[in-house]
Amino acid sequence: MVDMIKMIVALTIVSALAGLTIGAAYDKTAEQIAEQGERAKREAIKAVFPSGVTIKEENVTNPALPEKYWSATSGGSLIGYAFEVSGKGYAGDIKFMVGVDQAGKILGLTVMSHNETPGLGSRIGEVASTKYIWYPVGNDYPTEPWFTQQFKGLSSLKPIGINKAHGEWHGLDEQKSAELKNKNEVTAITGSTISTKAITKTISEKVGGYVKELNAR
Repeated sequence: MVDMIKMIVALTIVSALAGLTIGAAYDKTAEQIAEQGERAKREAIKAVFPSGVTIKEENVTNPALPEKYWSATSGGSLIGYAFEVSGKGYAGDIKFMVGVDQAGKILGLTVMSHNETPGLGSRIGEVASTKYIWYPVGNDYPTEPWFTQQFKGLSSLKPIGINKAHGEWHGLDEQKSAELKNKNEVTAITGSTISTKAITKTISEKVGGYVKELNAR
């Protein structure tokens, strides 16, 4: 009986110590994850604005706007806004940051997180290979994901179309790229139209609405 009591006490102490250790490790990890998330968000905001601007966090209570967004100014003049939004992709929400000017023109787009299928929807973060023949020697090679880069200059105030006739954007010449921009269209990721629609629909339905609301103030 005495040995059993000793064993129970020992197990209780070990379990308590293990619980405390796991709890402390979780708290520490949670803090690090939160810090990494905030750091990634700050980098995403900077990436969707031109360099050299002053960025300010805006908190509002207007139900037609998100609780938080960011404005960018340069020399006292408003450059535009950044919004953190998400759309339903194939395997879950795609969270991304969009920068727009006052006219609703997209300044930049950065995907922050997603769970899309590897090799398909996950290619929203793919940088085009520098081995492709359409990047001649001497040219600047791309450093941004080709999928998000094609949104620059499009309007968030009207629907963004998806063009499947020309292949993927990174393989197009300047003329075809310009034609797409004039039509307010992007190309889809091959085999992953759902991921593409998640972003185009969210921009048109959410971001465009935010810009209209801010311009009406």
